[in-house]
Amino acid sequence: MQEVDIPLTVHRVIADGGRRSSISSVTFSATGSDILDEETAEPAELERTLGLWSGMAIVVGTIIGSGIFSTPSLILAAVGSVGMSMVVWVLGAVVSVCACVAYMELGTMLPRSGGEKEYLQAAFPRPRALLPFVFCLSSLAVGSPSGLAADSAVTGTYFMYAATGRSVEHSEWAQRAIGVAVALFCTLMHGFFVRAAIRLQSVLTVVKVLLLVLIVTVGFGVGIKRGTRGFGDAFAGTSTHPSAYVSALFKVFFAYSGYTALNYSIDELRNPVRNLPRAALGGLLITATLYVLSNAAYFVVLDEAAVRNASTAVAGVFFTEAFGALWGQRVVPLLIGLATLGNVMCGMFSASRVLFEAAREGYLPWSRVLGSISRFQSPLVALVVSCTLTIVYIVTPPAGEAYAFLIDIGGYPVWLFYGLAVVGLLIMRRSHRDLVRPFRAWHVANGVTIATAVFMCVVPFVKPESDDGEIPYWAAPLAALAFILLSCVLWYVQVVIRRGPERSHYAYK
Repeated sequence: MQEVDIPLTVHRVIADGGRRSSISSVTFSATGSDILDEETAEPAELERTLGLWSGMAIVVGTIIGSGIFSTPSLILAAVGSVGMSMVVWVLGAVVSVCACVAYMELGTMLPRSGGEKEYLQAAFPRPRALLPFVFCLSSLAVGSPSGLAADSAVTGTYFMYAATGRSVEHSEWAQRAIGVAVALFCTLMHGFFVRAAIRLQSVLTVVKVLLLVLIVTVGFGVGIKRGTRGFGDAFAGTSTHPSAYVSALFKVFFAYSGYTALNYSIDELRNPVRNLPRAALGGLLITATLYVLSNAAYFVVLDEAAVRNASTAVAGVFFTEAFGALWGQRVVPLLIGLATLGNVMCGMFSASRVLFEAAREGYLPWSRVLGSISRFQSPLVALVVSCTLTIVYIVTPPAGEAYAFLIDIGGYPVWLFYGLAVVGLLIMRRSHRDLVRPFRAWHVANGVTIATAVFMCVVPFVKPESDDGEIPYWAAPLAALAFILLSCVLWYVQVVIRRGPERSHYAYK
């Protein structure tokens, strides 16, 4: 069938010296083959290579990562009981759907790559570019690389599991070395083989979905045959301290994170107004269903003590119990390692696009280099920087509690800016009434997202019932908050003194 070009208007946010914000139009065809700025008539360099199914594959592939295979034991240890662990997973799904719905309105209202950078710039124009600048630096230096490092490290854990047949007692530095190799491989693929990388992401997404379907199927089969093991007296030992639930929710939201992936690369999505809501919400609902059922399957096959002792290799222990040593200790851990590798690929794709857009806005030094497009149709320099930061996070945290620390430090700024973006959404309903909104988020979804963001940003500073870990409970949120404050100083240097946005790729004459 022949494609027909249908004009579509995208709104670009322009801050005018910190005094006001305006919206400029960019027109492109629905097929994404030609994108022209009305004022400059310059073509965009990045191609629109993503359709509905490849976009949904990126969402599902970004969400399904190390979290579902590795965090159930940490969540169980935090909340104290199997029943409450299941409640937290369901609650995480509900909150994630609410946040996803809010981001669907933001993404279709301002369909341009960059995610929160675009939304914060439109909603909070004064001080000029402060919030989008702080978001970009926090995301680039804390949120994205810490999450990618956690996924890369777990990939190393499962590859070591497949190589040795043991779920624990691996050399931590061997795991980290594999994690570094994973980050380098993903950068190589996205940098030089763009279309092949997208196809590989889709294949690995299928592997991840099939693994979760297998977990659910095995759980139900074992449950029918011999009954449940982990659900006896399901709520015994449930924690009543708020900090326990913050710790658990950070890990649950880490597992669910990724439903905003297309908001960061929407310039590469064909017909974004139509495909963004379908791909984002569809991918999240598929994944949330599989997550809840997979956790139920874990507790059907394994008893509570086995899940607690499995550390970050719960899925491997699950398959060993179900299939025996060969499949459970060799084959399936290898498949899980490939699945988490796919998650790193999707995450590296999104992280590099945020860095690329931040550079083109003039938020970073050497913006012409960092915002450049290689002859392979990829933001190669941005990919290299994202990879370098990920490697730093892989090798620097202290041994023992590194995985949980990486999740916590990355989760804090994520929820701070989720909350600010949705507050900005409510502001723009009044300040930018003329913007076309193909989709409007429900009021309850906006309220739930903002309330969750406040909870996740305040309660981490409440002392838990026991704090006997090597890393203090306040270290992760304090480190994240300190970097956010440092970003404000860097904003003054780059935006106010050096006037980076005025010399940026998107500067208007």
